[in-house]
Amino acid sequence: MTGFLLRRLAQSVVAILGVITLVFFIQRLSGDPTLLMVPEGASREDIETLRHQLGFDRPLIEQYLDYLGQLAGLDFGRSLIQRVPVSEIILSRLPYTLALASGALLVALGIGLPVGIVMAVKRGTKLERMLMAFVLVGQSMPTFWSGILLILFFAVTLGVMPSSGVDGIRSIVLPSVALGAITMATFARIARTAVLEELGRDYVATAQSKGLTFSRAVRRHVLRNAATPIITVSALEIANLLAGAVIVETVFAWPGLGQLAVQSIAARDFPIEQGIVLLGSFVSIGLNLVADLLYSVVDPRIRLEGSA
Repeated sequence: MTGFLLRRLAQSVVAILGVITLVFFIQRLSGDPTLLMVPEGASREDIETLRHQLGFDRPLIEQYLDYLGQLAGLDFGRSLIQRVPVSEIILSRLPYTLALASGALLVALGIGLPVGIVMAVKRGTKLERMLMAFVLVGQSMPTFWSGILLILFFAVTLGVMPSSGVDGIRSIVLPSVALGAITMATFARIARTAVLEELGRDYVATAQSKGLTFSRAVRRHVLRNAATPIITVSALEIANLLAGAVIVETVFAWPGLGQLAVQSIAARDFPIEQGIVLLGSFVSIGLNLVADLLYSVVDPRIRLEGSA
């Protein structure tokens, strides 16, 4: 188990270093941010002075090594526009994105898993076809489009929900539904496939031949064995929810990291862009590591293979 854990940790560190390197060089090659920071008509000397103050006139490799040193001390730098630490800006917006992602995950799991399990158990029935149609609608509708439709119906037509911004607990309902719709459909399809695969195995018939009812066989054995692919998808989908928040936060004017990312990209505020991308990468890689560890708990064969 220790070897399995160390191997996964080493792979995670390599992945994070790769992300840091790619983000740094791609952003530096995208253009000079000092041109957006100086007033219109600024002289060449003023531009060069600002580039020197910000350190952009140094060799790229030197800037990269300094950046790695900063990150080692958990220092994401300072915003080029607001001139305050990036960590403070991100931490001020992070609770909003976490609340939105949590609400979307609750919608996705609370609806997607039961729908997927029912579709598998009721395979070939009219109920399965109705639920499949519901899932396909959720999966095929773009996030920004479902968000706009929700605003038009619940906020504009019915007037029962706020259309944008933060206004109590009700303001998170519509963005959570819009963000969680596609993930709900993904959970439903994965749960259906996983449960169907397990229902076709011999142990289900054996359990029923020993007197266990079908519903108890499903609850006691099938759902546990079908959990591995669901855990995989859960880890990946949580990361996707954070990435998808960029669109939903823009549509609903939600003051989270997604909206901050759009604003920083427009202003070419490199440190904030880097901080948000790296935070998302850390979360994604960390969730995959947690998923790997959960595999070894759900399916001991994976732990044994990893220890070999």
